[in-house]
Amino acid sequence: MGATVERLSGSCSGDDINAALETDGVVIVENFLAPDIVNALNEELQPYIDASKPREQKSMYDDFLGGYTVRLHGIAAKSSSFPDVLIDPRIMTVMDSQLKPNCTDYRLSSAELIEIRGGETAQPIHRDDDSWPRVAQSAAPLVVNVMIALSDYSAENGATVVVPGSHKWDRAREPKAEEITQAVMSPGSVAMFTGQTLHGGGQNVSGVPRRGLSVSYCHGWLVPVENSWLGVPLETVRTLPERAQSLLGYDLYDGTSRGGGLINMYEVGSPRSLLDG
Repeated sequence: MGATVERLSGSCSGDDINAALETDGVVIVENFLAPDIVNALNEELQPYIDASKPREQKSMYDDFLGGYTVRLHGIAAKSSSFPDVLIDPRIMTVMDSQLKPNCTDYRLSSAELIEIRGGETAQPIHRDDDSWPRVAQSAAPLVVNVMIALSDYSAENGATVVVPGSHKWDRAREPKAEEITQAVMSPGSVAMFTGQTLHGGGQNVSGVPRRGLSVSYCHGWLVPVENSWLGVPLETVRTLPERAQSLLGYDLYDGTSRGGGLINMYEVGSPRSLLDG
């Protein structure tokens, strides 16, 4: 029998999710978001998806991102429904447990709309923690990903490939075929996985687009994958909940309680002062 991903109901707690992540490094929570929120996210993001233009493949990294995949950043500026998702209490509970053992606070690493279209090849299996140098790996996981299904995720249209348990593996170990599976799920469900868990976008052989929102959180002392300061206008940030503002980088990172110092300063103070202007 092949690998399977544990599935929890939408009524589960953040503690339930954490328990599954500790065991398998990945878990699916069914019906995590209500249908009206999923519909709103799709409607608000659709104009930007329609306006997106294909990238010209010029490098190996472009191959990694996909030639038939739409990717968008700056989601907080494109969807008014997104900030409440960003600070969902269940997600915050998970991040508190997974990340705070190695930081005093965490922040948004990246919020990325990913729509895999027909003809897309499978993305190489990888670890998200590898976005940062190996010297930081002692604080793993460096990042935790929340993959939100905004459409059906099927084996044929590119559902995320995952390797349960791989977060505990030696880095040199390669997964066998029977250790690999896919996060098949319906709109509103989420797949959460740690930065040490092997995963990748699936191959789309059906021609039916697979749309998801990948929201990842990292230690507050790391440089995030996405530069939200440039991608989300300041006037938009001012309208967001305070916790969302912090996650976008508008706070000091105070590491003094752990023998560190203050980083992410602005004018010898907190970047939060920019929000008062």
